[in-house]
Amino acid sequence: MSKGNNLYAANAQWKTRPADQRFWTLEEARDFAAGYAATAEEIEVDFGGSALVAGADDNIKLALPGGREATLTNWSFGQLAKTASAPTDYLRKLPADLAIRCVEHGLDRHFEGRDDMIRQALVHANGTTVLRSLTSDRYARFWNWKVFDRLIDLQGHGWRVPPARPTGDANTPNARPATKADVLAAKSTGGGLAVKVGDPIAPAGIYASDHDLFAFMVNEDARLDDGSDGGLSRGFFVSNSEVGAAALRVTMFHYRHVCGNHIVWGAENVLEVSVRHIGDVEGRFSVELAARVKEYGEASAKEEKARLKRAKATVLGATDDEVLDAVFKAFTKTRKYNLPSGLSSKVFVQALEAAKVHEDTDGNPYSVWGVVNGITRVSQRTPYADERNFLDRAATAVLALAV
Repeated sequence: MSKGNNLYAANAQWKTRPADQRFWTLEEARDFAAGYAATAEEIEVDFGGSALVAGADDNIKLALPGGREATLTNWSFGQLAKTASAPTDYLRKLPADLAIRCVEHGLDRHFEGRDDMIRQALVHANGTTVLRSLTSDRYARFWNWKVFDRLIDLQGHGWRVPPARPTGDANTPNARPATKADVLAAKSTGGGLAVKVGDPIAPAGIYASDHDLFAFMVNEDARLDDGSDGGLSRGFFVSNSEVGAAALRVTMFHYRHVCGNHIVWGAENVLEVSVRHIGDVEGRFSVELAARVKEYGEASAKEEKARLKRAKATVLGATDDEVLDAVFKAFTKTRKYNLPSGLSSKVFVQALEAAKVHEDTDGNPYSVWGVVNGITRVSQRTPYADERNFLDRAATAVLALAV
C-alpha cells in the first residue's frame, strides 16, 4: 500500500449510515432530498412571545402561526438548548413545563439588548408537523437536492461513485454482484482489496437524511503519472447540512487506490474548501466549489504532470531556515500569493519534518512538492475542520510558488 495519507471520511459513512440513508444513484438521492424540500416551510418565530408550549405528551413543542404546534426533533431540540445555553440531556429529563421555563430564561439572556428575538424555523409537514431546525436570521439555507443536482452534472465529465462492499450488517441490504461497469479500472495497487466483477456490492458513497448529505466521487479518466506504480487519480468528498449542522464542504485530493470499504489510500495534495451558510451560498458554491471541482476533473494529465514536475524541480533552499525564509519572503513582501494570515513558522517546521520522513515517495523535502505534501500531512493529523481548511489553503499557496 501507499506510504501517503489515507482518508477515512467515506469509510466512516460506509460503516455507520443506516439503510434508509443509502442510495445507488445521485438521482435517487436528489429525489429523496427534493421530497423533503417540497414538504418544508420556512417560518420566522418570535421568541419574545410564548413560542414554546407543553404538548399533550409532555414534550416541548413550538407554537406556530395559525394555532399549529411542531414537534421538535433531537437535532432541533439541541439547537434550541444551545441557543439558551442550557444542557440538552438535563432538559430532556425535566417535565415539559419546567424545561420550558429553563429554556425561556436562557433565551431571555441570549437575546438581551437585541431589538428582536427572531429565529428561522424549518418545519416539515407531511402528516405531522416537525421542527427540523432552528437557525439565526443570518442563516442562508442551501438545499441538499441542489447539491446533488450539481453532482449529477459532473457525471458527464468523468466523475463517478466508486463501488463498495456490503458492511455485513443490516445497514446494507439490497446487495448485488458487481458488473464490469461498476468496478474501478485502476486497481493495480489495491493489494487485492478492490471490488472485482462478481463481488457483492451495496449502496454506498451517496448518503442523505433529513439532517445532512455526504457523497464520494472519483475520476479515473486522466490518471496522473507521478512516477509511482499506477500513478494517481482524482477524487473528492462533498458534505452539506440544510439544517445548520455544518458548512457546505468539498475535500479534493489525488489518490492511489480506493478499497471496497471506501478507505482512500495514498491521498496527496488534499485541499478542503468550505462555504458557510451565510449570504449567497448557492452562488458561492457554483463559483468557488462546483466550478473548481469541474476544472479539477477536466485538467489534462499532461498539464498536471507538468505542474508536478515543476513543483518537484523548484527547490526553495538547502536548509530548513532557507526554505522558511524563501516561503515567508514570497508571501509577506510581495503579497503575490494568498497565504492565510496568522500562519506561523511552526507549521512549516512540522511540514518539513513530515516531508523528510516521506522523502522516498515525495522527493526532495526542500522542494515545493515536498513542502506541500508535508503541510498536507500536518493537516490530516489536525482534528479540527477550520484548522485543516486553513492548512490546506496554505498548501495551495505554496504550490503556487512553482507555477
